[in-house]
Amino acid sequence: MATVQGMCKNCGSLISFDDSAETCECIFCHSVFPREEAINLLENTLNNDIENEIFEGRRDTFQAENTSWNSKEYHDDPRILEEHEVVEQKENVVAGIVGALIFSLAGGVLWFVLFQFGWFSAISGVVGVVCANIGYRLFARGESLKGVIISIIAAVVSIILAWYMCLSLDCYNAFQDWYANGEIDYTITFAQAVRGSYAFLAEPEIAGPYFKDLAIGLVLCAVGAFRFVANSIKRYK
Repeated sequence: MATVQGMCKNCGSLISFDDSAETCECIFCHSVFPREEAINLLENTLNNDIENEIFEGRRDTFQAENTSWNSKEYHDDPRILEEHEVVEQKENVVAGIVGALIFSLAGGVLWFVLFQFGWFSAISGVVGVVCANIGYRLFARGESLKGVIISIIAAVVSIILAWYMCLSLDCYNAFQDWYANGEIDYTITFAQAVRGSYAFLAEPEIAGPYFKDLAIGLVLCAVGAFRFVANSIKRYK
């Protein structure tokens, strides 16, 4: 069945209906009238008066744009928005950042676990970015190119955090070994190791290998997440 377009004689809205129907109904004001009237009104827009026209002063535009409902001015009309309960939700970037950081921890945890076995894997970057993007969309209640960029940053932050936790664990284990071997007469907790392990990075012979591991890991993560990031950026351009 073909669809015919017409104009409501009561409010002036564009309406569509089955060409076999004898009457038509406006979805906005719910007026019912003969289909021929709707067709004639649309064909002779400037020569007819609409009883309760809600697009007052816009009839020239209405005709010039071929009475397209996709025109922004009709979506902006408050009466139509109220009629259809159309509510545009604004993307909450701040909440999205929180969600991205929380969900990106999945990639950081994976990095931490694999690092204990001396492995570097691109999968950590994939998991981190994908999960961060999911977290952003859930918390921000929206998605955009900005969200993809924030997700990438959140994934990198989580991996750096995981790397630092690996350094802290190594420091903690080193103190435990030194204490057990009698080399020192005290030990430290893991929390103390987290708070102070950054000081060991001041030593070039310690910092060099650790920063090298971080660089290699980030490069592999970038390679693993490249396709997802590229496709996401292309989608939002």
